[in-house]
Amino acid sequence: MKTLKIILPIIIILVIIAFGYSFIHIDGHEIKFVDELLEAKTVTVIVMNEENDDPKVEYDLNIEQIKNLKKLIEENTYTRRMSSTIVGVLPDKRYTIFANWDDNGQKHLQISLLGGEYIQILGEYGNNYNKIKNSNFEKELISILSDI
Repeated sequence: MKTLKIILPIIIILVIIAFGYSFIHIDGHEIKFVDELLEAKTVTVIVMNEENDDPKVEYDLNIEQIKNLKKLIEENTYTRRMSSTIVGVLPDKRYTIFANWDDNGQKHLQISLLGGEYIQILGEYGNNYNKIKNSNFEKELISILSDI
């Protein structure tokens, strides 16, 4: 009986910790429609540089670039943020990834990125910008866009 009184609180604490971690931790494979990215009709990445007011640049990705983008998003992890407010200096470059599967836009994926630091998946995770854990995310994205 004494053993049960000791083990039960430990199990409850471990379950609470596991639940909290799974809520805060976002795995790239959990993002809706990313696993179907290769079947999309179009995948476009829009790059906006707010530092020097450059016009936005749009990249229509080929199949190899889509594969690499899918791999980049799926293999990274993100930390859920409860607030929509970001404190601090924001990156100058913003990226929007838009994938569309049908002509009427009923099935689509829209991901906004603030540099390589924050990611927002439209319609998921409270529409908040979540922290990207990979410090090289932006460099890898630029590498994918520069591949021809």
